[in-house]
Amino acid sequence: MKKLSILLGAAGLAVALATPAVSAPLSANAAVTTNYLFRGISQSGGQAAVSAGLDYDLGAIAPGFAVGAWASSIDFGHVNGEDTPMELDLYGSYTGNITDVFQYSVGLITYNYPNAPHGVNYNWQEVWGGLTYNFGPFAVAGKVFYSPDYVNLSDSQWYYTGGVTIPIASWLSASANVGRTEIEHPVSPIIKGYTDWNVSLAATFDAYTLTVGYASTDLDGAYKVSSGPSETDDQFWFSVGFKLP
Repeated sequence: MKKLSILLGAAGLAVALATPAVSAPLSANAAVTTNYLFRGISQSGGQAAVSAGLDYDLGAIAPGFAVGAWASSIDFGHVNGEDTPMELDLYGSYTGNITDVFQYSVGLITYNYPNAPHGVNYNWQEVWGGLTYNFGPFAVAGKVFYSPDYVNLSDSQWYYTGGVTIPIASWLSASANVGRTEIEHPVSPIIKGYTDWNVSLAATFDAYTLTVGYASTDLDGAYKVSSGPSETDDQFWFSVGFKLP
């Protein structure tokens, strides 16, 4: 449900959370993480996950537009005796400039689970819009996501997120993000809304990015979405990824 920090900046941005920035029309990425987190909640049972994706910049024929696909291993636990091993996200976006340092973006992302247990459909979609302002010493960004059918529960959801990225050196940057999930009706276990936050430090060497982060939520620690040991309490994670070209 969320691209790893090398794609989104979680990170969380992934967030997270989502306009591909590519220097060539087609780029590829892959990563290994110790814990795949989406808005503060583990999608991999608190265990390691691997991911890969492709992004295509349509600037040559449609300036500002980009599309992509991203897949990750996941662990939602056993449902009807079966696992859900993979998530596949398909997305598109448009980015425009208000000024040289002020950008806006809009997009659509679909979360797909092609190998879900028989009779189970987790698939859902979100539309989003965001603003980014680069102050030079740091950049701030905010996004709003909306889903009319959150996790295929016939319930609408809003997600508001904002964050700051600070370049420390040409190869090192720090990020901090906070997000708020609002669901129209309570979900079992009852979640009317919750707040998540994360901080991360990313080091880039050529095509490789090493990221270490911390994430948490204000949810009850008893809440779990998978069979793994991780819940929604304080969680540290580490990822290694690369991007080509």
